Amino acid sequence: MGLLVDRAFIDSVTATPAMREMIREALIEALFTRNDRVLPKDIVAVLSREPSVTVKVKSDNEVQKLIRVANGQESTLTLGLPAEDYHYVRRQLGVGKDRDIGVYVRPRVVTTHPWIVPPQGGIEVDVRDLSSIEIDPKGNRALVGVGATWKALYDEAARAGRIVPFFPLVPLDYGMGDALVGDAVLHSYASPFRRYLYGVRSFASHGQRTRLGFEEVPNHGTGYDALGILQNSMSEFVVPVAMSVALIPRARVVKNWVYEFPDAAKLGVGLGKLPASGRSLLYANVYDGAAWALLHPGAPATPFILELGLAGAPTVVAAREKALDTVLAGFTGKSADTPSPYDPEARVYTRTADRVGRLLVPGYVTAPATSLADVVAKIREVGEASTANTVLFGAVRRTGTVSLAPGFDSPKEPAKTCAISRRVWAKVAAIPGASYLSPLAQLWADDPMYRARMGVLLKLKNEIDSARAIAPTVPR
Repeated sequence: MGLLVDRAFIDSVTATPAMREMIREALIEALFTRNDRVLPKDIVAVLSREPSVTVKVKSDNEVQKLIRVANGQESTLTLGLPAEDYHYVRRQLGVGKDRDIGVYVRPRVVTTHPWIVPPQGGIEVDVRDLSSIEIDPKGNRALVGVGATWKALYDEAARAGRIVPFFPLVPLDYGMGDALVGDAVLHSYASPFRRYLYGVRSFASHGQRTRLGFEEVPNHGTGYDALGILQNSMSEFVVPVAMSVALIPRARVVKNWVYEFPDAAKLGVGLGKLPASGRSLLYANVYDGAAWALLHPGAPATPFILELGLAGAPTVVAAREKALDTVLAGFTGKSADTPSPYDPEARVYTRTADRVGRLLVPGYVTAPATSLADVVAKIREVGEASTANTVLFGAVRRTGTVSLAPGFDSPKEPAKTCAISRRVWAKVAAIPGASYLSPLAQLWADDPMYRARMGVLLKLKNEIDSARAIAPTVPR
């Protein structure tokens, strides 16, 4: 599901007489935790629904058929299922349906937590087998199935002598489609992911093939911004099947440098100077000691780590090293021998991702890099209040901002998730220039301009999804 579905549902719930007087934040918490002592039975029933069927698709044509079954253009006979499966699907979907049959794309990995409103019956699409990777002969871009993992694309690009210029903020084993239908944040030091996303192949609610953006050139700067508008809510407008992304040449020398810092304040000073230095980097990752230990079990404990990816000719890389040592003055240790977190074999990368995936990550915090010490202190206050150990993964951008994904060693229970997310949101609100992004925080936001933007997106959805086949907005 997604943001538009949740907001529309919350708005419809607050319009009911029984819920009209309830404070919005309390209502969101009750919906998220499925509090049946507060919510009416019909609302609990909506929140308890599951997909009628889950279908693992292997081709674009199978996705198209599922959408045409959902919108009524075709019958379940066209799916070509064995008799036993056919009768099961037919029975589960219901022939004389009294509500919309929706199509919902299942993310491979969810970093934070699912949206409040689950799929309302209908068809859940498992896209893991849409995993093809095609690199064009010139090596400038790759056409990637949404089910292909980021790590598979990275390894395939390396074999072709190229580099994927964007990296996951949290080192999980994401599918590429998770950046469109999930909550994966892909980043680089130089630019956000949207700069490297050229286009998306998809299917609209009427079963037609659609293409957002372009496949050979960047979308930004063309005046055609539908891709940028829909990127973070893609699964509520269309079903994506493949995406075209940029690749860059692999330099003669690629280094992974590690700088150790005694505290967040000294690291923050260095990060404040880094963008002004004008040095070109692939990535600039930030970790606290607990996060570093998850990536490198058995490594010596260090309070804070800055990990830099550099690429270039040998002489250029050597010159950058000396310059960066000056910019980052205040570090207590340095290593050029630490392996890149992205280069291990796929099975090793997956094992590391499994360890990281046990953490409760409520959302993402973005703040000026110079505010790092304040952000870290406030996040750790949340951990102490929640009786949970804190783990910090982060990345620095050339714009002078740092994005952090705080993880908490806590059970992933709805009540815990909601309480921790609420505390992080309150702490971040007190930091100038900082913001907090999470599914819950986007529902708490209630200023008039934000609501107006959501209204525009809802109108757009009604136009694009007039057949009400792609994650219908309000359950009937």
